[in-house]
Amino acid sequence: MANNGRYSNPQSPAQEGSWQAILDQVVPAVVALQVTAVRSFQDDCAGAHGGTGFVVDWDKGLMLTNRHVCTCGPERTTATFVGCPAMEEVSCSIAYVDPVHDFAILKFDPEQLRQTPKAEIALDPTGCRVGEEVRVVGNDSLEKLQILSGTVARIDRNPPDLAGDYHDENTFYVLASSGTRGGSSGSPVLNRQGRAIALNAAAMDGTMHAFYLPLHRVARVLEAVRAGKTRVPRGTLCAQLAYTSFPEVLRLGVAQSFIAKSVLGRELPQGGTFSKATPPGGMLQVRRCMKGTPASEALQVGDVLLELNGQPCVDFVLWDAELDASVGEKVNLAVCRGGERVEVQLTVQDQHDLIPHDFIDLAFGIFHNVPYQTAQKHHIPLKGIYVAHAGFVFGESVTSDAVILELNGTPCDDLHAFESALQQIPNKEYFSVGWMLPKSNMERNMCMSEVKMLRHWSTCRAWSLDPVCDTRSWTWRSLREGTKMEGVEEQGQEQHAEDADATPEQTPDSQASRPEVEASPKKKARKSKVEGALAAVEPSLCAVTFRTVQQFDMDLIVDSENQEGDMLFCRGAGVVLDADAGLILTDRTTVPQLLGDIEVMLGESCRSASVLFMHPIHSLVVLKVDPLPEGGSGLPFGRSATFEEETALEPGDECEIVGMDPRGKPFSQKLKVAEIRMGNFEARWPPRWHERNLEAIILAESPTHMTSGVLCDSQGRIQGLHALTTLAEENTVNRHGYGIPTAIMLPFVNQIRSMAVASASVPARPLAAKSLVVPSLEVIFKVAELPKLRRLPAKLRPSAQWLSKLSEIGNCVLCISAVTGGGPCDQVAAEGDLLVAVCGEVVSTARAVEARLLQAVAEARALSCQDNLDEALICEVQLTLLRRGKVRQVQVKVPMLPSDGTSRLLCWHGLLLRETPRAVREFGTVPSGVYICQTMLGSPGEANGIEGEFLVKVNGMPTPDLDAVLAVTKEVERDIKTTAGGRRAHVRVESADSKGRHFVRPLEPDPLFWPLVELSQDAHGAWSCDERPSC
Repeated sequence: MANNGRYSNPQSPAQEGSWQAILDQVVPAVVALQVTAVRSFQDDCAGAHGGTGFVVDWDKGLMLTNRHVCTCGPERTTATFVGCPAMEEVSCSIAYVDPVHDFAILKFDPEQLRQTPKAEIALDPTGCRVGEEVRVVGNDSLEKLQILSGTVARIDRNPPDLAGDYHDENTFYVLASSGTRGGSSGSPVLNRQGRAIALNAAAMDGTMHAFYLPLHRVARVLEAVRAGKTRVPRGTLCAQLAYTSFPEVLRLGVAQSFIAKSVLGRELPQGGTFSKATPPGGMLQVRRCMKGTPASEALQVGDVLLELNGQPCVDFVLWDAELDASVGEKVNLAVCRGGERVEVQLTVQDQHDLIPHDFIDLAFGIFHNVPYQTAQKHHIPLKGIYVAHAGFVFGESVTSDAVILELNGTPCDDLHAFESALQQIPNKEYFSVGWMLPKSNMERNMCMSEVKMLRHWSTCRAWSLDPVCDTRSWTWRSLREGTKMEGVEEQGQEQHAEDADATPEQTPDSQASRPEVEASPKKKARKSKVEGALAAVEPSLCAVTFRTVQQFDMDLIVDSENQEGDMLFCRGAGVVLDADAGLILTDRTTVPQLLGDIEVMLGESCRSASVLFMHPIHSLVVLKVDPLPEGGSGLPFGRSATFEEETALEPGDECEIVGMDPRGKPFSQKLKVAEIRMGNFEARWPPRWHERNLEAIILAESPTHMTSGVLCDSQGRIQGLHALTTLAEENTVNRHGYGIPTAIMLPFVNQIRSMAVASASVPARPLAAKSLVVPSLEVIFKVAELPKLRRLPAKLRPSAQWLSKLSEIGNCVLCISAVTGGGPCDQVAAEGDLLVAVCGEVVSTARAVEARLLQAVAEARALSCQDNLDEALICEVQLTLLRRGKVRQVQVKVPMLPSDGTSRLLCWHGLLLRETPRAVREFGTVPSGVYICQTMLGSPGEANGIEGEFLVKVNGMPTPDLDAVLAVTKEVERDIKTTAGGRRAHVRVESADSKGRHFVRPLEPDPLFWPLVELSQDAHGAWSCDERPSC
């Protein structure tokens, strides 16, 4: 078949001057960049992304790319030479990033490349002309290497408007139809001489339009960097200009004679944008001036620039050149304002001084000075603290992209003032924050909020960019409460924030600073209008608030109701179990996990709290409120609730539901019980805890405006706990209420109260829940109806004898629907088995099974003479199972389940690791490893693409639990440090998913920004953050 000249023969040499010959020369200089922003900074979010760069000086190891590709904050960059078969990789650092235009220069070590040929692309700023045929070579659509063609259509376009705060200014952009997409940012725009005439920067969605940055300022900066300069002055007047057509400026009052004589009638300066072939078609007009600057006083929007330092200026290239040469000096401007010539004089500032070079890292929040681009775009002064990421402390009320103006009434104009104000605030204290949201029309005025200081969730640090080092290294120092620390160099000295480890006994401020308020004895209390059950329960009813950051989400079902900004909130009700011990009973929808901050409010008293015990099977959580500071009131916390122990609710009974409305106000409502039946509580993926094995109270009509509460009689005696189950269906979350009968709660509640009494009798003995355990068969039941079983074929049907025994106690039987991997029934029972008896006693309800297990435990304790359940109690029970009509008698050891939830985690290279939770094991056998519950954005775990849900091996060594991870980390310390030859070291990570598939990936550690961190909860319920030495 004839070629027809459309396809070149890869075996034949390319003709000299052809595009093929040009590309053969330049393609080896093009790299695909993998950039990881390790922290959110300015309007760049933490995370990994790709882009393109190209070598501009091989001998000095310099590459060119976009500013928005390499980011302005702390980053880690790897370049892959995709134009060479060897595809070698090399680490890069930022040698220079421009404060305004969208370009940056990266530095790499060419000595690390063994098989990559020497190649570089020369810059030709003046070679960009209308009609020029070009090729764009880069990592388009992250496909490593793409070659796209285009034709230059304009060279005098204003910068494109972008979605974020960053907006290039005071420069022309080139418009062409090359159809570039994501990943091609930073690509060279090549002419037929093989030179870069522009830098690909942006594209317009839905079109073929591409925008290129001219290279005039790039060439100047490149020469300075080649000469060893680490900072190149960049002049600015804090005024943004736009190129405006001649007809428009004429309408604004510019004289036709000025355009004819001074713009078009003179010889154009060399090296600018315009030439005789492409003369200017407009002038520069003031678009906006930064608020609070001298330019905002001297210039007005709409002013048209006539002259700069006595010379006509309609070209951004000349504007940039003059300002760059005049940093720190005054320049003279002549503008046309309403037809009049106005002359002004302004001092040129260095734009490097107007962008942030430092930030504070506080409880997963990132804070720095307001960036120039944010202030310019949203017309705000260049002062205040920009919230790059709100984190645990400020995320309660302040969103990312906000600007903090004051703390506790102290102005925070810059980062130093912000740091000083933070250091005056004790941990767990509330403080006021004044803030505004620049991009919002509704919240541009200062808003006031209260937030809570929570230093113990991470090491608080102040980071600074070293202005001397040519590799933009970051250094940090610890921020402690009320103290200032010495600086720490990037190369290695680690400091640890000791205040993060403080327990409630060590910190007198462990109570939130919303103080305990007692009623004044001088005032007569108003007579309450509340009657009935609400009047009886109100002294015991609490409002409970749980909050955590999104990085700590392990057991939440996230929807719009509990997501507020960067934080996750859960709100509900609780009742006082023991007023003297400060014990509160609530549900797992209100407090879904241990890892978070908990507050309990009763009347005017607001106290911090922690989880004492989280029931592993039912939605029951016991909280313990933190002790008051020294000198605080020793009065009981509310009044202990009364539980109905004799009469259980039945279908048709009337009860009152008492709870909290969305405003935190108590309310009650009379309702009827519709039925008592086995609840259908579905398992979820990703795995989350869910209620199981409960004959729940189903109300005829559950209130829609409450979350949790209690069911009680008219005297306020509690007959059940009202909780919610959350079902996720087709991207929507539906909540359904149900009741937990008192009969299920009482054994649990009585044990808790007994422990509180025992602890009160021995003051030196803290109240702990180690002795409280829950026996469980580790299976999930569903109900099978006897009439349906009778209709099964004879070989599958239970015997007539068993059908008769079961019909005597009900019309249903328990059917096993899931068996937890590694549990007592694993490999013994199977899905579909019918459980008909426990220790010879016929059972047909989950409640009966629980009661029989508790009885077996009591008998085992009596035989072993053990007083405490925290000892290794051995309890065996005999189960009678029916499998396809055949009777099976099995003996199983019943495990004693401790408090549920995760009380210890490791942040290992940005992977948040925990012991494999029971909710995961419910799905069957899982790989032997630790569970990856979160991958932090900007971490090595994200950047290196660790897949799966389980970490199973590191460098070939198994990691079955967290202690094994710590031991393995010590073993491989020498392997994850940079070797003497400068080669990057990696850790070989083997992971697996729930299906049993295994993955192996190399991981490059980043001990500076991602050290090994252990989060743990002590016996008092207090969380601490222990940062291990870098490894």
